Amino acid sequence: MVVGDIATGTDLVVIGAGPGGYSAAIRAAQEGQDVVLVDKEKIGGTCLNRGCIPAKAFIHASKFHDDIQHWNNIGIKAECEHVNFKEIKEWKDSIVEKLDQGVKQMLEHENIEYKKGEAKFIDSNTVRVEEEHRTDKIEFENAIIATGSSPIEIPGLEFDKDKIISSRELLNLEHVPDEIVVVGGGYIGMEAVTKFCKFGATVKVVEARDRVLANFDEEIVSQLQEVSDHYNDEIYTSTKAEEVKYRDDKAVLVADQEGEKVEIEGDYILVAAGRTTKPNLESLELENTDVEVDEGFVKTDQQMRTTDENIFAIGDVVGQPMLAHKAYREGKVAGEVAAGKKAAFDNQYIPKAMYTDPEVASVGLNPEEAREKHDNIKVGRFPLTASGRALTTTKTDGFIRVVAREDGKLLGSQIVGARASDMIAEATLALEMQAYLDDVANTIHAHPTFPEGFAEACEDALDKSIHTY
Repeated sequence: MVVGDIATGTDLVVIGAGPGGYSAAIRAAQEGQDVVLVDKEKIGGTCLNRGCIPAKAFIHASKFHDDIQHWNNIGIKAECEHVNFKEIKEWKDSIVEKLDQGVKQMLEHENIEYKKGEAKFIDSNTVRVEEEHRTDKIEFENAIIATGSSPIEIPGLEFDKDKIISSRELLNLEHVPDEIVVVGGGYIGMEAVTKFCKFGATVKVVEARDRVLANFDEEIVSQLQEVSDHYNDEIYTSTKAEEVKYRDDKAVLVADQEGEKVEIEGDYILVAAGRTTKPNLESLELENTDVEVDEGFVKTDQQMRTTDENIFAIGDVVGQPMLAHKAYREGKVAGEVAAGKKAAFDNQYIPKAMYTDPEVASVGLNPEEAREKHDNIKVGRFPLTASGRALTTTKTDGFIRVVAREDGKLLGSQIVGARASDMIAEATLALEMQAYLDDVANTIHAHPTFPEGFAEACEDALDKSIHTY
């Protein structure tokens, strides 16, 4: 039995309980708002449950397994007799559950009402929430759309076909496949290589463009391929996936490589060709509001307000980059503005990180982009082979690079190496603070640490390096 519409009212309805949505709900509640949070799936969204967190847990486990060889090289004799993937998966699931519970406790602490159901707009001040055994009608002063995105389907490789999976199913596999074909050479595809190659799988990457990781500059990609055995073999570039067929309980990807038909076999075909907001937005019935969608994204201003004055939007639905940390910031802004506070998403720099081995992180302009905007630039580079901390942890692959204007004002930074995802935070702060090379170079960094390499790169750009030549 399904109960009919039960009308209630609230200050704010947040639709979507991913990083952006729950951040918006919590921040608005902290500012005194009565908040209802709605999601048809689990709290935490894609990032926490089937994306960032479980993926990084697997990557950590796979790197730990791979590091055993380093221990042997420095005198600590160890062997890995067996990898129990089931137990690793259980450990991964325990981390996700712990974080899920942490978010739920925060929602309870702030007296936020959570409804598990699908929200649809009736008008600019009302949503209908369709739950399992009831339907609620909620009238609101403001609403925040935070419905995220979904994996893109490729014609001929739809997810309802046998052995065709998205990153969601990849993270829930019960065992390590012998062979995985990855369609898409972006960060999701290349992180899949990192995870499963180290567990013993053969991963074959198929990319339609002429190189993988097209969002990173060529020096970074070259460095990654130079120092890792995992990113060179079984990579098919300029290759367009067309369809799947089956042979001997295997999936066979049929693709076109510059006019030649190729067949690539695997236990699964992972489609990692990007993400789309279309199905997520269509389910909201936005035609009943004044919200405008342009080329698949909701139009917003700096306060994350849409073209409907009562409705805000954040995260993937408002455009690239589709990153959880961008959604966190946008959610906090929208939550504050909905509560009547002055706030704006005025951040100029959004870092991006890829958890390959070694890691890759970037923020701001790379040298090629900088040269297009400035007549003269300065570039500094510090190899991790010269880092005391990198040497003592046997993590010397990679470099730290900074880009600055001729007068020394920082324009960007790119890092390849262990802990790149951590080190990029200092570069992002320096850029937001409009720092110059001297500001970083003259800041004392603890020694020996990985972040001091950022200061060393700034000194190199100033021709003042004392550890490289």
